[in-house]
Amino acid sequence: MNDKYDDVHDIIIKTAGAKMRLNSHKGQIEDAEPEKLMAMLKGEIAELEEAMTEADIMHIIEEAGDVFNFLVGVVHQQITLYRMRK
Repeated sequence: MNDKYDDVHDIIIKTAGAKMRLNSHKGQIEDAEPEKLMAMLKGEIAELEEAMTEADIMHIIEEAGDVFNFLVGVVHQQITLYRMRK
């Protein structure tokens, strides 16, 4: 069964991966303080909203990749903390 969102998922994941590799010199995203990470995620959502007003599909995809990366960072960080609990 082919999910109608398969193409979208594939595009976002590939874009996010490329952006993560390009920005790897900045350090690990999940190493940021949780509050800072959430603030950066919110900033990326604002950039996605701006891209949507421009109706520039490439910019929208790029910003969606950034949002995805920060969301992954937030969830990765929280899963790590959860697994460290006794």
